Amino acid sequence: MTEDQRQRFAEALQRVAGDEEMLVMLANIAAEDGPPMLKQVQSSVETGNLSEAARTGHALKGLLSTFESGAPVNELQPFIDAARNQDTDTAKVAHRSVSPKLEQLLVEIQALAASP
Repeated sequence: MTEDQRQRFAEALQRVAGDEEMLVMLANIAAEDGPPMLKQVQSSVETGNLSEAARTGHALKGLLSTFESGAPVNELQPFIDAARNQDTDTAKVAHRSVSPKLEQLLVEIQALAASP
């Protein structure tokens, strides 16, 4: 891990008791599973399958919460709530707001996974 990564993921390191190898291993899992989950959320929103969008969004939130407990991960909750309530308009707005931020977090996690 680089020093920048240690600083960026300081809270995540605390959650794994400072075990950098463990965090990198978890980053590998998130780097593999996260992008398809994000695409599934997008697809579910586009097709109007809000139940599936809520389920996948909740799973994505759990996957990413190891790395970030604040924004943007916590911003998934309004989307999940709207999708569970079948509130299409609110779900779409929330999704458009949070998706680019989640994509950026996944880029950072992918870089962490690739670190020596």
